[in-house]
Parts: sequence; C-alpha cells; structure tokens
Amino acid sequence: MTQLSRILALLSLMIAMHSAAQVAQSPIPEWVVSLQPALNSKVPEQDISNGTYYLLADTQLWVPATGQQQIFEHYASLVTSSKGLEKAGQLSIYYDPTYQQVALHQLNIIRAGSTINRYPQARITLVQTEQDLDKLLYHGETALNIVIPDVRVGDIIEYSYSLSGSNPVFADRFNTSQRLNWTVPLQQQHWRLMWQRAEPLAYKFSKEAVPLEISSENGTTTYSFVQHNVPPVKHEDDTPDWYSPYNSLSMSNSPQWQDIARWGVALFEPAIDDSPAVTAQVARLQRDYLTPELQIAAALKFVQTEIRYLGIELGESSHKPASAAKVLQQRYGDCKDKSVLLVSILRQLGHKALPVLVNTELKTTITERLPSAGVFDHAIVKLDFNGKSYWLDPTRSFQAGPLERLYQPDYGYALELSAASTGLTAMHSATEYTEVLINEQFHLPDVLTEPAEYRVSTLYSGLDAERSRSQFASNSVSQKADGYVQFYSRYYPNITLAEPISKTDDAVSGSVAVNEFYRITDFWQADATEPGKLDANFYSNGISSYLQKPEIAANRTQPFVLSHPVNISQTITVELNNIDWQFDDEQVVEHNPFFHYQSQLQFDNSSKVLTLRYQYKSLTDHIMPEQRADYIAAVDRARSDLNLNIYQRDAVNEVVATSADGSSKVMFLLVAVYLMLCILCAALWLLPVGTYRHNQRFGEPMFRFILTWLVTFSLYGMYWCIKNNSHLNAARLTEPPSAAAAD
Repeated sequence: MTQLSRILALLSLMIAMHSAAQVAQSPIPEWVVSLQPALNSKVPEQDISNGTYYLLADTQLWVPATGQQQIFEHYASLVTSSKGLEKAGQLSIYYDPTYQQVALHQLNIIRAGSTINRYPQARITLVQTEQDLDKLLYHGETALNIVIPDVRVGDIIEYSYSLSGSNPVFADRFNTSQRLNWTVPLQQQHWRLMWQRAEPLAYKFSKEAVPLEISSENGTTTYSFVQHNVPPVKHEDDTPDWYSPYNSLSMSNSPQWQDIARWGVALFEPAIDDSPAVTAQVARLQRDYLTPELQIAAALKFVQTEIRYLGIELGESSHKPASAAKVLQQRYGDCKDKSVLLVSILRQLGHKALPVLVNTELKTTITERLPSAGVFDHAIVKLDFNGKSYWLDPTRSFQAGPLERLYQPDYGYALELSAASTGLTAMHSATEYTEVLINEQFHLPDVLTEPAEYRVSTLYSGLDAERSRSQFASNSVSQKADGYVQFYSRYYPNITLAEPISKTDDAVSGSVAVNEFYRITDFWQADATEPGKLDANFYSNGISSYLQKPEIAANRTQPFVLSHPVNISQTITVELNNIDWQFDDEQVVEHNPFFHYQSQLQFDNSSKVLTLRYQYKSLTDHIMPEQRADYIAAVDRARSDLNLNIYQRDAVNEVVATSADGSSKVMFLLVAVYLMLCILCAALWLLPVGTYRHNQRFGEPMFRFILTWLVTFSLYGMYWCIKNNSHLNAARLTEPPSAAAAD
C-alpha cells in the first residue's frame, strides 16, 4: 500500500469513527451575544431568488490571549416558495477535523410564530467532501450534513453552530475576512470580534466603509457592526478574476508584508536541503548537461515532469512544504513541495533561487489587501541568473525550451521568502511569451471540378505550445484530426483529410509544429443570385474567434474580461488558376488600447499567387464599462476585413476578384459609366452638321464649353447637344451647296 493510500485510509477511518453523538446539541457559548431574527420582516419580492429570503447572518469570533479561537455562526432564512424547499431542509457545515471541533447549538423550525426543535428528528452524518479533488488536492475537509424533516413553505429555518481551533501552521498570525453583501437580499447582518491578544489589529474595507464599533474593556477589544436590509449585489457575467463587486472587511495582526515573509521563511527554508538524494540528482544534471543554461532548463523540466502534481494538504501541510528529500523520494508534491525541490537543486548548481508566494487571481489588486498569509494561493520560484530575474513555475508540466521563451503569467506581485524581503516584488520581468504562426496554402486547379488542395502548418510557442502539448496528451491524434475537420467544415462543408496530421515537438526551441493536408471538393460555389458566377472565400479563422462581437449591455457597470495574452499571425497563400485575375494591393491597420490588428493583400500576376497576411495581438485583459462603445467599434472595423471573396465566370474567360467590402467593384462600375458617357457625348459632338462647328454662333465660348464638359463628367456636353439640336439642324439645312461639295 502506498503512503498516499495509507493516509487516505487513515483519514477515512478517523471520519468513520465520528458519530452524530460527537456533534450533539450543546448550549450557545457564554461569550456570544444572542440575536433573534426579525420574524415579521417585509419580504422584498422583486429581489427574491430560489425561494429563500435570508433574515439573519450572524458571525462572531473570539480570539483569546492563549488557547483555541472560536467562531460562532447563526443563520435564519424564510422559505418563500416550493423552490426554496430543495435546499432549506438540507444544511452542510464544513470544517477540518485535523484541528477543528464542531458544536451544534440550534436546529429549529419557526412555524406560525412557534419554535420547533428539529434536532431529535434530523438526520446528521459526517462526510469527507474533498471539493478540490479534481485539482489533485486532498484537504481532509469534512461536512456535517443535516437533513431536516417536515419543512414547509412559510417556515423559517434557524440554526447555529461553533467551530473551535485554528490551523497551527499560522502560529500567532491571525487574519479574517467578512463579506458585507451578496447576490441576494439580507434582512440583518451582525458581525463581532473579541480580541484578547496584546498586539493591535489592522482592518480595511474593500469598498465602502460601514460603521464599525470599537470598544475596549478588561483586556478585550471588541469590534462589531450591524447592517439592516442589505440590498443584493449584481455580479455580471464575464468579469476578470481579479474583480469582485462585493464589499468586505479584512482584519490582520501582521502590520507589514515582511512579517509574512519571515513566517514563510520559517516554513520553507528548513525544507530546502542538500540530502544525498538531491545531491545525486544534481550530479546527474551536471554530467548530462554541460552549460548552466541547459542545467537550469533540465532541472526545471525534471521537477515539472518527473515529480507528479499531488497535494496532501492536511492540517499544517496546507502551507508547510515537505522536505526536498521527501518530495524526491515519494515523487509527488504540490506547488510548495515542487518549489522546495527546485530551489534545492538550483542552489546546489550554484545559483541564487528563492521560493515566492503569489496570488493567481488578484494580480495588482493584491496591493490593496492587508498583509496576511491567507492572501496567497500558489508558490513558484524566482531565479537570478546572468543579471536577470526569471520566474519559474515547477507545476507547469508542459513547458519546454530555453528560459527566455518560457511562459510565466505576470501575477502582478510576489512575496519573496527571504530574510531580506521588505515587501511585495513587482513581477515586471515575467515573460508572458506566447505566439501562434499559421501558414495556409490553397492550390486551385485550372479544372474547376477538381478538388482544391488545402495545407495548414501551425507553429505554437510559449503558452500556446503548452496548450498544444496538453491537448495532444489528453486526446489521440485521430481525435484531434476529427476536431480539426469539424472546425474547418464550418467554412468548407466538403472538406476531407487527405493525409494524417503530424506533430513535431522541438525541445530545443520549445515550439510545437502541426501539419495538416486536406482536399476540398466543390470549392467554387455557384452564386445563387447570378447565373454563371462562381464564388470562393478565404477566412482568417485563426483570428476571427478573438474578434467576435461581444454581447455587452449598454448599462453594464463592471469590467468585461478579454482573452489575453493572444499573439497570432496567419498567412494565406492562394495559387490561382491561369486566367486574368486582377487585384489591388491593400493594407489595413487597426490599433487601439485593446488590441493591434493589421492585414495585407498582395498579388503576383506572373505566378498567379495571392497572399493574405493577418495579425492580431491583445493588449489588455479587460475593458471598462465606459470603453464599451469604443471596443465594439474597433472590433467591427477589424471584422469587416477578416474575409476575402473572389469570383469568376464559369462559361467565359472573364474574371473579377473583389475584397469582401466590394470597393473594387464599385470603382470599376464608376469608371465604366464615365467612359460610356464620354463615348456618348463624343458621338453627339461629332454628328454631321456641315462645315459649321461649335463656336460662338451658338452662344458658348469654346474654352468654357470644354471646361464645363470636363467638370461635369460630360453631362453638360449631352445637355448642350440636346439644347442646341434645332440650331444644328437649321445650320445643316441652310449650308451652301458649294461648301458641302468642297467638303
């Protein structure tokens, strides 16, 4: 049996040994201030969702000078419809049995003003939940599941409980956070903290401050607030991870980030070792790789791929890493374990390396938080090498290539776990490198009934190379091929795979190349509106998905998330059939605060090769509500240029090629109309009228006549001829016979 299996079996046994008797109903602790829900509150019908109106949310904390801290929770909710019955009668209380104990105080139904104790009839069980199991993380979290019988519409469900104990990994570090609003209305919220330690507490509201009462008596400082009729907050869809619409109150006894750094150093430094197993691994790297650059890359690759990701985060292990020797021996670990091993190897290779803590969602908004250990959710490594800082993530198992081309998200700020650390470090040097180069080749045969050949070569680098490796690791080549064909069939319905797709993974450059070859029957499509006309279309399909017109409401009040970073270049080369094609070279540039887009059309008439080049690069991960109109307009401008349509005649050797906006066609028609007018006016001018020509006899000076003709695009010439038709006829009839004979 593996160590992991033994741990999980032991944990399951511990939980199985618990019984409902161990969470028997007990009195409310004496230190708690008891509150009653407002039973006759007016229900805000317009804001109720899921059939529940929350009457009371009461949280109270007691932090003694010594001993275990306690948390008391008291809730009451009104069932307003049958929809609310689904959840009202089922409760879950979550806690960590490795360091916490749970006590149940109230489990009542208030019906028609009468309170009924439902504890004797309730079904109470303990269940190991492991909500992060899909992330390969085992926390040991347990849920006290309660099923309350005989719940009806109109009932008020009231329950309270307390949790004793705190994670010993934090030692004397304390922090807590309390949300002040939700997406549902709340009739009353009460929060209270009794602080009996000597050091002061700092507090901060994330948005608007609410009145906070602070009082001190007999060595106890009490913080509290009460809110009534708290309105719901709307959390709009598609907001960035770093954005939260909720107000919250945070408290911490760590005045500076360097205090958190010292706490982290005490946890991580003892785990960084030079054990024989680590030394042996370093020796292998030095033997197999000659340069420091290659040794660093190989060390990172070893920890990323040979040490599988798995976190057993029970109790102190939630933040305390295992030793490098243990991680190497068991060949698994989470982010902090893998970081410790990588730092141990890099230091033995003679490099300066530190474990660092980051928050993967808050980005730069972490600077708005109070210093606390609970603000971080990930550990990585900072390496100083050749005068440059590199941020290395040993959990990114699909990375490859040199240090300069490894993708590392810019999390905004990181906390270096060093005795010299004085605050957060900006991650400006993080390499958010990613690139996709798409080359498409179309060969269009002279015989229109023959299938067109379509080749696609894609080169992925940085983050996109990681994604490609992950996709090929999760899916077979044939599954990927089916997905590609399904994707292209949206543009070319009669496409088939001509050869199996191939993938080349270059470990030196870190890039991944994918090559595809297709045939497209009936590539030329008959135009439904014009007989004899055949259409063909070319699409910048690698870019179009990033330029979809977003559905952003005009009354939006929260930032809208954008895909970032994105860097795609797509080149489409078309080998046309041997007829007289006509194209004008074009270039389009759309640059704005959100993205950079450009395209270019070139045509080589000698080789009959049409080349289309497209490029898209994102510049931000979000737009603010006031930028909505500008962003949509920019997307519309770029989208109008994404596709190209060409057409030819089926029966005659007459070819016209146009871009999707039709500007070339319009210009062609204007020129044709002008030439026709010129020919018509010239014909009228040259009508046989004897020896007389247009002169002052007809009241028009020659220079003004010619100038007017040109300025009005020959229309004045037509008008003049028609207007003076009777004079011309009269002149012809009165022409002298001798003059006519002389002509």
